Amino acid sequence: MNIFSKTTGHLISVPARIKGMKFGKNSFIGPGYALAPLLKGVELGKNVVVGRNAWFDISRSTKGGRIAIGNRTQIGRNAVLSACKNISIGKKCLLSYNVTLVDHDHDVFDPNIAPMDAGITGGKEIFIEDECFIGAHSFILKGVRLGKHCVVGANSVVTKSFPACSVIAGSPAKLIRTLEEKETYGKNPLNFRDNAGA
Repeated sequence: MNIFSKTTGHLISVPARIKGMKFGKNSFIGPGYALAPLLKGVELGKNVVVGRNAWFDISRSTKGGRIAIGNRTQIGRNAVLSACKNISIGKKCLLSYNVTLVDHDHDVFDPNIAPMDAGITGGKEIFIEDECFIGAHSFILKGVRLGKHCVVGANSVVTKSFPACSVIAGSPAKLIRTLEEKETYGKNPLNFRDNAGA
């Protein structure tokens, strides 16, 4: 990245820095990100890139919410990350465009209270471990933990946790395949084993 790109990236991030968002070395956020939400509690590691029009939000109705993104992770445009407790994304993850992670729900099930007045639930933490890939238009919901090097297909709604090297897809997302270690299965970096044959 040249000096012009670095300078431009730094200037774009100034309003977020003023609002308390923390940036590691060589980390950048694209233009058009929302400034209305709380940003104090959002932390980017080193060499993190976040695409344009991102929405990061620490809930105003709870205390101590946190969003932490590990070194060398890249997040596509139009991402939404909203935390009342904790959203943690590991190192070297790749999140495609229009991906949403929300660690809580809107409390909409009391017919005597309008959804606008009901607020949100207490929430459950989300953990995305290192080297995960999350396809475009996917949702990761409260309480989910994805093990290292999980692959989430596009348009998935992930409602439960999956172990390392899982390939998941669907709404709700289900296990499709398990990735094999290079050392134990051929010479290609990633090979597949059908779950039915496991």
